[in-house]
Amino acid sequence: MEHEDTLRATFAKLQGEAVPSHAHGAANVIRRGRAVRSRRRTAAVVGTAVATAAVAALALALLPSQPTTPEPGAPVPTETTTPGVLTTPTDLPP
Repeated sequence: MEHEDTLRATFAKLQGEAVPSHAHGAANVIRRGRAVRSRRRTAAVVGTAVATAAVAALALALLPSQPTTPEPGAPVPTETTTPGVLTTPTDLPP
């Protein structure tokens, strides 16, 4: 009987109190969770973009600005030097 009296007193006390806010309700928990995921996703995308821009800037800073072109060399001889093949010289007088 003592437990019943304690329960009645507890319920009477709770009836006089205001209804608790729904700040910790399921809908608010889900909304806050989605907001956190959205912020994390945005931070990941921004971080990736900044890292990519940093790598591109570093590559542009360290690579040479213009490619070097080789100097023209001596002309390549057109005569074949294969043994056993006879060629007609072209620089002999007629």
